[in-house]
Amino acid sequence: MKKLKVYSIVVTVVLAFLIVGICAYIFVFRGNITEEEAKNIALKYANVIESDVNFVSINKDIGDREYEIHFYDSTYEYEIDVNYINGTVRNFEKDIRDNVNINNNNNSNYNNNNNNNYNNVNSMTEEEAKSIALQRVGKSGNEVTFTRVKKDRENGVTVYDIYFYDSEKEYELSIDVNTKEVVVYKEDYLRVNNSSGNNIITNDGYIGVERAREIVAQHAGLNINDITFSKVELDVDYNIATYEIEFYYNYSEYDYEIDAVTGEILKYEIGR
Repeated sequence: MKKLKVYSIVVTVVLAFLIVGICAYIFVFRGNITEEEAKNIALKYANVIESDVNFVSINKDIGDREYEIHFYDSTYEYEIDVNYINGTVRNFEKDIRDNVNINNNNNSNYNNNNNNNYNNVNSMTEEEAKSIALQRVGKSGNEVTFTRVKKDRENGVTVYDIYFYDSEKEYELSIDVNTKEVVVYKEDYLRVNNSSGNNIITNDGYIGVERAREIVAQHAGLNINDITFSKVELDVDYNIATYEIEFYYNYSEYDYEIDAVTGEILKYEIGR
């Protein structure tokens, strides 16, 4: 009888572990969103239909719990990350495809402006571009912080490049000054790493990425617009938050670490 009792207990424990393991597999590895559902979410978010696009890849990233979806249509290339637990879009990128001259588009607005000179395009003001960008992301001016607005020439088209962020995401848009169309759109969540290695999202009490960039540029005696940043990362270890920033200028590599709350430079290094 004792042996039977022990046997029953062992079987019960094994079954319990098996059930927990199956539940963990379903939650972590399988997720709630199928690959087909993730595709449909991505297509809807990009405002395109499946028959108009070609899928390059759909990868399942277990670490970030998301589907990484890559596809393109006749003009644009899209990269969209969809969380496979709840179906939210975690990252969205829309770029004009390589070797595509958007001026060949049937849109008469493009064809009528093929000969516009970069310095003579005045079809849209900077404020109008900012307004279009805000409308695209569904935000008002007091909900975001603009970090950079500049006019540029891309793939034969004059655009406004607009960079800004809110409490959760950072955005990058390019808007055609003639047609007022958003030709490039990128968004991503503000992410930081804690000491356990897990990604968390926060903006509480920190000076912000753009302010951190300004501080190191000023310390280095450089114009921020002349700098190419290779790394700007908020790191939290043992409740101490710092920005780790790396950039290059004139063949020199700059490496900074600053306090994420006070903006104090904790250490820096310049090398070649």
